[in-house]
Amino acid sequence: MSVNFHRNLFVLLIFVFSLISPPVSARKMEPLKVQDKDIVDSKGKIVSMRGINFGGWLMMETWIPSIEMEWHDHLPRLAKEIGIEKELHKAIEQISEFDDDTEKIWDYIPRLHNQFKKLVEKEKYQAYIELFEREPSIFAAKDMDEVLRRRFGDYGAGEIWNAFHDIWITETDFQIAKAMGFNFIRLPFWYRWFENDDTPYEYNEYGFQYLDKAIAWAKEHGLYIMLDLHGAVGGQSPWDHTGELSRGEFFINKEYQKRSAALWKTIAKRYKDDTTVFAYDLLNEPFSAKGLEDWTIAHDMIYDAIRSIDPDTIIVMEDGYKLEDDKWKDKGFFPDPKKMGWKNVVYSIHFYSGSDPLFSHEEGLDEHKKYAKEILRVGQMEQKRCNVPLYFGEFSTMDDRPNDIEGMKLFLELFNKQGWHWSPWTFKYVDDNNEGTIWGVYQYNRPWKRTPNIYRDSKGFILEKISKLGMENFSMHEEYGKILQECLAQPVRSAGKGE
Repeated sequence: MSVNFHRNLFVLLIFVFSLISPPVSARKMEPLKVQDKDIVDSKGKIVSMRGINFGGWLMMETWIPSIEMEWHDHLPRLAKEIGIEKELHKAIEQISEFDDDTEKIWDYIPRLHNQFKKLVEKEKYQAYIELFEREPSIFAAKDMDEVLRRRFGDYGAGEIWNAFHDIWITETDFQIAKAMGFNFIRLPFWYRWFENDDTPYEYNEYGFQYLDKAIAWAKEHGLYIMLDLHGAVGGQSPWDHTGELSRGEFFINKEYQKRSAALWKTIAKRYKDDTTVFAYDLLNEPFSAKGLEDWTIAHDMIYDAIRSIDPDTIIVMEDGYKLEDDKWKDKGFFPDPKKMGWKNVVYSIHFYSGSDPLFSHEEGLDEHKKYAKEILRVGQMEQKRCNVPLYFGEFSTMDDRPNDIEGMKLFLELFNKQGWHWSPWTFKYVDDNNEGTIWGVYQYNRPWKRTPNIYRDSKGFILEKISKLGMENFSMHEEYGKILQECLAQPVRSAGKGE
């Protein structure tokens, strides 16, 4: 369908919703709480939380809005400039792709370069290295922030961040999410927008002004908010979506844990009386915990900090993919909340179910079915052990081949039948390479043309690209959106009566 059709549909959707949406003065979000395996309202009515992630906003992942190339795309960009791109790809094949679960990026890059050096002329390799040293890859948000400040100063970097934060998510996104049928937003955030490393335990208003806006918009349109500490100080996982690739020091540094607990206490103090904020997701994907003891100590510290201020808001705790580990997948991972003295707690699992692009439709769908069977087994096991609500906070089949679309429907219907809560990753996405994906329910609806190079492009060019990220330039992925809306409309079921 044409871009104009999508734009007209977009405008009509917002107009219709504005007519049926009651004014903010009429809004009162029902307080929610945990009752055994369910989430219920003040009258004891079961509520099925079916939401969406607003990814890439207050925790920048550059690949989501395509503000800068990912680091593994940046290296070929540099090699191409020297005329040795093919040799770089050959070197990668010879040493294998980077595995961010098991290797540090500062170990991998030298290993790659040592192999690359064997395949090219000395002069060209030296030219590439000199270029790389001037323009190293942007591995995560912290690297991007440092380059922006070095090039444009604090004020110029602030202009760029403000422009992005003011356009990537606006009230319009909340309107659309509500119109689709979602009832909450999972809102990832980065600690650095609230606390400077040079002045720990001192909090600034920059991050809070955006949380305040988001909560006000959610309340205006009848949506709940789940606050998600996506990037904790020190990095609770080795992955770039903590803000720093390959750090993963959170669980070995008590000071980082104390700082995160103090930040959560400050957040709880600010929002404890606003029932729009129905849940605090303590640590996104805490993969770097070595085991249950490390995981439990840190989560208990944050839990106690919050409960000293806020006794009522639901607290979400994630396994950090431990339930995919042989050590825990058959016996369970999460601690018994009663033994811990934890109340109003929800346990959360993330997963991503991919299939080989060379598979037939049936083979690809079979892979998703196998994964769904395992998810069902693990989820039922943990609910039986812990007697808490279960929430799938992030998941996707990632690509948009027909088997992947059907796979998402398979998972969503499974969760609804079991009475489990869910929020796919993510709401908006710029598919700069036009590869075909369901990373975003809404996707940029025209050619992106050129991803910015923050080492070389002017501030004006970067700001111009950011200015195109308004929702008017995005369209719903029709097949994906259709199955989401079908599953959002399915009846609510108690987790105690799942099929």
